Amino acid sequence: MPTEKANKEPVDYTPPLSPLETASLFEAIREAGFPLVGAVDLALARDAFRTHGDRYAAWIERGFHGEMAYLERGLERRLDPTLVLPAAKSVVVCAIPYRRRADPVDPAAPRYARYLQGPDYHKRLPEMLEGALAAWGASAKWKICVDTSAVLERSWAALAGLGWIGKNTLLINPKLGSYLFLATILLDRETGLGPSPLPNYCGNCTACLDGCPTSAFAGAGALDSRKCISYLTLEKRGEWSTVDETAKRKMGTWIAGCDVCQEVCPYNLKPSRLDETWPADARDSALVVEWEKLAGEDEAAYRERVRVSALSRVKFPEMRRNLENAKRNLSPT
Repeated sequence: MPTEKANKEPVDYTPPLSPLETASLFEAIREAGFPLVGAVDLALARDAFRTHGDRYAAWIERGFHGEMAYLERGLERRLDPTLVLPAAKSVVVCAIPYRRRADPVDPAAPRYARYLQGPDYHKRLPEMLEGALAAWGASAKWKICVDTSAVLERSWAALAGLGWIGKNTLLINPKLGSYLFLATILLDRETGLGPSPLPNYCGNCTACLDGCPTSAFAGAGALDSRKCISYLTLEKRGEWSTVDETAKRKMGTWIAGCDVCQEVCPYNLKPSRLDETWPADARDSALVVEWEKLAGEDEAAYRERVRVSALSRVKFPEMRRNLENAKRNLSPT
């Protein structure tokens, strides 16, 4: 009488990718415009990722996330990618540089973080990766994630060998620096790749820690968001009731984000031919630098100006708050 094989694979079994399939996936992603790509299997990275997860949980425990309650709510998901995609077996990480050059360079002009230039990466990166996965054509389930998803993308990027996490908490690639957009693909196929982290080449350098205008770092890799200009101008809602006047002065003319801890990093000082990979387009018109235009703008005009830009996350009342503080900082103390 025939018997069923004892080693029959479970119904939801998906075979690992062959080396050729993994290589073709990486090539499709590079062709889509991402110069950096790597991957790591969840099973092989379990212990290494736990270290990153524990560090993140401790950061939340210290309250350094400020009023970003969504980070605490999503903690469990960030520590376990299978809660984001139940079938996930590997994480593919992709990075693309954006422009390092500040425009304008006039210190008296309103200042925006560089990543706000060009198209909204929250929309553009997934579009690029959808095209890459379609071109790849292999049988797989996946979920594309950017920084709005509950994924610790910098940790996975470090484990996949795209760079190391610097003292400013950002991923640093030895050739491309830290002005990088990151995206991840949770995949239901194993790649056979384990962690391949790069050495941390920050050494004794403390330029980012020393350069922070508001002293937002409690130590290497410990950013207190509540003191960070990026958090205060982009994430903080309402008035800055807990920010003292000295700190407000130190915010200078930044009205949306801050790049100081990247500007002073030695790995961002050397130009790269890939600096122009991220396109500049008409959406850069969202970054108005004339004080008069900004001061005379009503809410409807503001919303129309920023609607297709990453700047749209900053609501009109908060932008007015930011503007008033920056304008005040133009005058002597």
